[in-house]
This record gives sequence, C-alpha cells and structure tokens, in this order.
Amino acid sequence: MMRRALVLSSLLIMLASLAPAQPGFEPLRRPIASREGRWEFSLQTRYTGSKDFAGDRGSSMEFKEDLGWGFGFNYHFNQRFDLGLLISWRSLPYNAVAIDADDGSSRQYNGSMSVSTMALAGEWNILPGKITPYVAGGIGWTLIDTNIYAGTTTGCWYDPLWGYVCGNYAQTYGKNTASFLLGVGGRFEVTESFFLRAGYEHAWTDIDAVDSNHLFRLDIGFMN
Repeated sequence: MMRRALVLSSLLIMLASLAPAQPGFEPLRRPIASREGRWEFSLQTRYTGSKDFAGDRGSSMEFKEDLGWGFGFNYHFNQRFDLGLLISWRSLPYNAVAIDADDGSSRQYNGSMSVSTMALAGEWNILPGKITPYVAGGIGWTLIDTNIYAGTTTGCWYDPLWGYVCGNYAQTYGKNTASFLLGVGGRFEVTESFFLRAGYEHAWTDIDAVDSNHLFRLDIGFMN
C-alpha cells in the first residue's frame, strides 16, 4: 500500500508538470523561475522495495520494503544547476540464512539493518521554468549497521561531565563504504518559496553482496 501511494503521488506530480497553463493558476502564469542565487531546504522520503541477495554456500538475505527519510540543503548557482548536502537514513527489515563454514549447517534469523548516508548531491533542472524535469547525481559515504551482536569491547573516551572514563560496550557487525547515486524526476514550484519534487534514483556502493538499490523519492521543499 505504501509503495502504491508513493508511486501514485509521483505520477500526479509528473502529470502536473505536463499540464498547460491555466489563466487562474498563478504558478503556471509565471513560466520563468527565480532559483538563481537562492538556498533551498527539502524534507524527503525514500522508498525501497523488497530485494533478495544470494551469498556463498547457499547463504542468503531478503530485504523487505521500507520507507526511509532524509533532508537536503542546496544552493542554486543559476536557474538550472544546484549543489548541496544530502543526509538520509533507512531501517531495512530482513530475513537471512547463515551457513556454518565448518559443518555446512544453516541458521535462520531476522533483524533490521540501519543505513545512513551523507552525500554531496547536485541536480540539473532541464528547463528554466517553475515546472521542469531534472537529472541528479551524488557521491557520499554510507554507514551500514546490521545490528547483529559481535561481542563486547572496552574503550575509553572523554565525557564533558565526568572527564576521561573507560567502560565496556557492545559491538555490532557493520561497514562504512563509498556510495553513489543517479536519478531522474520532476520538480514543480507551487509558489516562489514552496516546491514539490518526485523522482527515481539508482544508488549503489562498493560492497559486492549489497551492491545497489532502486529508490523512489517524494520531497517537499522551501526556498528562501
């Protein structure tokens, strides 16, 4: 149901970008946008569908669909090009089958994998107007935490209240990796300071086992 709602919303915005200007519709009566030299802030959704991965010796992992979140700060250098910071996060439920390397026995378990990304992302608005398709790209760093217990370790750190302290804390299996994205979509500036954006993105990392994801996004944004 969530997937259908997000895809439907995206289609509605894309269709709106093709609608002819109506005399009583103020945004469409101003065909040229005023993006140049302005900052924008956007609240974003990022939907990922279910996906299966096959590992060595029969091991496998099945990710369930999930709705993630994010936000971005961008600066418009001109009517078409903007560049800024993107931060997003998701919590992906999964079912997995692990194979013992010694005796080949299998074990099934489930959990939730946390994925957080910080990226430098830019967009090229193909048209200078308030309604335009766009292409997007980005490069960043992704933190992946399986939330699977990996033992306890001892560490020391400086606490602003208690000073230098040491203690035990649990570790989980995870990895940090470079990440990349490419996307396409549509942008609709409802007013001079408010806009909607919907699109599709293909995101991938340099981890062979979990190499890529297909993401659908729906954003609301504000320009100063």
